[in-house]
Amino acid sequence: MRKEMRKFLFLGTFEEQHLFFERAQKIGDFEFISVSGVKPHLFPKHVEELRFALHILKKQQVVEQESVDFPDGPTLVHKILSLKKEIENSHEELRLLTLEIARVEPLGEFDLGELHKISEETGQVVQFFFTRHDKVFNEDPISLPIYLSRAFDFDYYMHIGDKEFSHPFFTEITVTKSLKSLKKEKEKVEKLSYQKEKALSALATYIDFLNDYLLQELNTIHLQFAQEDVDYYLDGKLFGIEAWIPENRIDSIKGLISGLAIVVQEISIKKDDVVPTCLENDGIGRIGQDLVEVYDTPAVTDKDPSSWIVFTFALFFAMIVSDAGYGLLFLLTSIYLWCAFPHLKGVKKRMLKLATILSCATILWGVMIASYFSVKLAPDNPVNRYSGIYLLAEKKMAYAMEEGGETYKEWLEEYPKIASAKEPMDAFLSGTKTENGRQKYALLGDVYNNLLLEIALLFGIIHLTLSFLRNLYRSWMGIGWIAVLWGGYLYFSKMLGATTIFQYLHIITLDNAGKLGEQLLYGGLISAILLAVIQFKWVGLSAIFKVIEVFSDTLSYLRLYALGLAGMVLAETANEMGAMIGGYVIGGIIVIIGHGINIGLCLLAGIIHGLRLHFLEWYHHSFEGGGKKWKPLCLLMKE
Repeated sequence: MRKEMRKFLFLGTFEEQHLFFERAQKIGDFEFISVSGVKPHLFPKHVEELRFALHILKKQQVVEQESVDFPDGPTLVHKILSLKKEIENSHEELRLLTLEIARVEPLGEFDLGELHKISEETGQVVQFFFTRHDKVFNEDPISLPIYLSRAFDFDYYMHIGDKEFSHPFFTEITVTKSLKSLKKEKEKVEKLSYQKEKALSALATYIDFLNDYLLQELNTIHLQFAQEDVDYYLDGKLFGIEAWIPENRIDSIKGLISGLAIVVQEISIKKDDVVPTCLENDGIGRIGQDLVEVYDTPAVTDKDPSSWIVFTFALFFAMIVSDAGYGLLFLLTSIYLWCAFPHLKGVKKRMLKLATILSCATILWGVMIASYFSVKLAPDNPVNRYSGIYLLAEKKMAYAMEEGGETYKEWLEEYPKIASAKEPMDAFLSGTKTENGRQKYALLGDVYNNLLLEIALLFGIIHLTLSFLRNLYRSWMGIGWIAVLWGGYLYFSKMLGATTIFQYLHIITLDNAGKLGEQLLYGGLISAILLAVIQFKWVGLSAIFKVIEVFSDTLSYLRLYALGLAGMVLAETANEMGAMIGGYVIGGIIVIIGHGINIGLCLLAGIIHGLRLHFLEWYHHSFEGGGKKWKPLCLLMKE
């Protein structure tokens, strides 16, 4: 949850300054600010070099050594950066040599020294040329240079004569080194480059040492930065500095100033003060905090959404993946990672916990919608007893058979055999189609799709309702918009003649839903505008334009259905391709490859769109953002 911040001023003697800040760093509860304003802090060059050196080593493959010495930090950093520079130079030299070899190789092997010696002794001019192969020459072939070879659609020639040869179609090649010497030079550079790369990889053993060294340097520099923010009074005899402290950590002030000649006084927060945001969560909430901080930091006027996001993100991720089989694979992967890395800490451990939560949510949702690697189950399959969507489908079919409305008539036209059905299961067993020689329970699939579409929209309305409720303390018109959301859902269903979950669960009749929806829709719209005017005066009239935003945000949740359906279709296609090709080996490979690609796409869609629905649609109505994260002076330590 978000902790309220309080502002304090510390005044003390110059002699106590260093000890004061050392204590503050060990306690880690104070974000210091300069009394005279923000002062820029630039990290020294050696810290930037240290960070870059660590970045280089993390890309290297660790080479095991019998013993590891702990060298001098600056010396090690210099060695890493020097090796990296030398390797880069070697790679550039190899690139140029490779180009030079490609340029000279078509001329063949020859001793350049011998060639120059012959030229000097005989007085003959020796030249090399190349030209495009498709050039046509009208000259006598005898007058042309000697043809040597062809490479990359170019012809290469050699000229030996009393005077220099010149022709507009021929380009002279200047040879400074023979092919043999170039190859030897390249081999030498490759060997040196390999040795340097091996030496750099060996230094990867010191990653932990450099990490400790970096933390030590950062702690020293942060302490220095904090001391640079003080203002001095009475010719430097007193120092003063302000600090932000969360209200639940006020007691730490006593430990900070105990035994020191320091005076502390709480001061009022000014309107132009940039108050930092302090989020403190444990367990599930801490995982949610990591997700929140991916996008933005809450403003000091925002409620902390951390705990909310974990559960709704898990739900949306599961709805997008929509397969219990995939969820089981995710869970097995998570269990393997728990066993392989039992000592994970910090954000890595929290992310693994999140992966486990998402895996379990995907399994539960997949069971609810009876999706197991997109294998289509027959209506009378006993597995459907545990499927929530199948139970809803039976309710919907029973309602349609009883009422005999437009939807049921359309089903009769498409699936005539269901006319003799007495029970919903009989209708689903009769409502089949034959595609590619295979019988499909198409009617049950149509009902499933309609239900999933409605559930996605319904969850979107619930999600936005929670957003408006969370923001009522800042915007009263949220009451009206909640009424608009539910009124639109009921009223437009009546207008379109579509039955909803509320009808076939016998919660409310279609006619009553239409009447109630109309009242909520128009009453909510009027209430939203009136409440906005009461709270924000005439500026509140702009609330009328929020109708479009609320409508578009609601429809955005249909992506839960669309992406889930896309994943199921791709998985089903993979199954069909494997069956069509036939054979346990080749067919199995096709199925595995197809599902592997689909799993990758589902993971991307689940994470990206699951978070997007929070960061855009949900945040629209309950999140201001743009906050400044609270960063106290503290000792940096390994997680």
